Amino acid sequence: RIILRINAFHESYRLLLYSRLYILNRRDLKLEFQIENNRILINVIETQYLTLSTIKLGKDPNQKINLTNMKRVELLFIISCSFTMIQITNANVNCTIYADDIDIINRNPFYVRLYISDSFTSVYVNQFSKTVEHCNIFNDINPSTSIYCLKNLQRLQLINTNLSILPDIGNFQSLTSLIIRSDNGAIGQHLPPEFGKLKYLSNLELSDIKNLEDLPDDIGYLVSISSLTLQNIPNLSQIPDESIGKLTQLMNLNLTNLPNLSTIPTTINNFQQLNKFEITKTNITILDLKGLSTLYDFKITSNSLLKNITIRNMSSLSVIDVRNNDELLTFNIQNLYYLQRLSVISNIKLTSVNIANVSCYWDAILSIVDNPQLNTIELKNVFGLRTFEINSLSNLKLISFNTIENLFNVSIRFNPELQTIVFINTLSINYLDLSGCNLETFPESILKLKSLINLVMTSNQLSTLPSTLLTDLPNLKVLNLADNNFQGNIFQPALFNIRELYLSKNSLISIYGIEEYKSLQRLELDYNNILLIPSEIINLSTKLQNLTINYNKLSYIPYEMTNMRSLSSFSATNNRITDDERKNLYRLFSQSPIHFEF
Repeated sequence: RIILRINAFHESYRLLLYSRLYILNRRDLKLEFQIENNRILINVIETQYLTLSTIKLGKDPNQKINLTNMKRVELLFIISCSFTMIQITNANVNCTIYADDIDIINRNPFYVRLYISDSFTSVYVNQFSKTVEHCNIFNDINPSTSIYCLKNLQRLQLINTNLSILPDIGNFQSLTSLIIRSDNGAIGQHLPPEFGKLKYLSNLELSDIKNLEDLPDDIGYLVSISSLTLQNIPNLSQIPDESIGKLTQLMNLNLTNLPNLSTIPTTINNFQQLNKFEITKTNITILDLKGLSTLYDFKITSNSLLKNITIRNMSSLSVIDVRNNDELLTFNIQNLYYLQRLSVISNIKLTSVNIANVSCYWDAILSIVDNPQLNTIELKNVFGLRTFEINSLSNLKLISFNTIENLFNVSIRFNPELQTIVFINTLSINYLDLSGCNLETFPESILKLKSLINLVMTSNQLSTLPSTLLTDLPNLKVLNLADNNFQGNIFQPALFNIRELYLSKNSLISIYGIEEYKSLQRLELDYNNILLIPSEIINLSTKLQNLTINYNKLSYIPYEMTNMRSLSSFSATNNRITDDERKNLYRLFSQSPIHFEF
């Protein structure tokens, strides 16, 4: 026979148990236990306090029994017999037996500091009223349910405890913040309706709650809530639409690691004060949000079943983070007015991105990275965006810019499947980089960029340029066509407005007519097959400043080049110049201010 006695409890129970007994959550309780072979029996001696007097448990090791409607039982207790769980709920705590708040916290079977700290079990005591206003229980498994008698409590934080949520939570009429993390299975499938009595609650966080399946309809009474976090709750499958829609003061909503949640509340448009929203690791399949006028920061990550995202009519939305949604196919945003940062990253099945009617901050950053199946990007009526950069999208086939005011710099690099580039009403672009896109023909739409100054198209397969390049791009000053397939002579007619021309790593054999490039200041011709430099290059004496023609087939350098008055740097290494000729060139060029290498 085993007898366990704990003070200050008015009822007595005799339990006949077949197997080992574990007390998981002791509560001011006087219990009498007796072991008897071949059966498990709960025999309630004082039956007037229970609706059921005797309960026999079967042999099923996973059987769960709930004894309800305890009227004067002081505190919740949980008894585990092997794997059989017996849970007594709906108890009302008798708060009259405690002298004051200090007496209440002293009933805990662990040390409680009287100065508040987020790292230790501690409380804050108001020195004038002698009431406990803040309570933090940190890694102390078995707190006393006497805590429910702290009727002046304003903040309660339970980290890694076994405290269940009793109807007595309604005592916390002054509570403004409730944080519960890691309940060790103590909280049941449903929260008591008394939860709705916390009328001043502004911050609610439920995290790592094993058994909770839903929120009570009474949550609609928590009209003061401004921050709601539901995180790591594996069985949560339902958030009551109508009730949660009443939380119109909500400013921060976090739905994280809720693998059974397949929809977000349909009443979410009621959250007109919401400014931060996170949806991470849920099972939602479609996300279509509109009209959240104050939403500022929106994070959508690691939702394994999410296929389509549409975000519309968000007048304050500034930060959007969409990443690691493995089934996401389409992403669309429309009618946003203050976009500052958009991140669309590592969505492995994403095929299209559509951005329309969006205004951006002048320093806005659009990052669309590591989306290996992305094949279409369309931007239309985007205002304020100054820089756009897309790199290394292995399946990108089409990108379209339609009416993008104030867009100056565009970089679309290392997209080997790119076939179509469209520019419509993008008059302000002055820098365009299309390097490494495996382009075989020059995109005609580039010729519409009348403000273009710098064009970079290195590492493509180009072999010709449009004959109208000079007239269509009157402001073009820098042209980089290194590592392409240009052959024969340098381009004719001459691009006389070009100041910098980069043609290294092509197959040119001559540069006849170079003197017609009258604005040329820098010319790079490394790694070609050029046989000679025409003496007419002296006509560029007042303009040309830098010339590199390394790794070609030159055997002769015009001596007149020593008199090119603007030339400051000239390099012609690794050619076919003989040693004697090289010595002669050294002698001649050493008398000029030109920095030379042969």
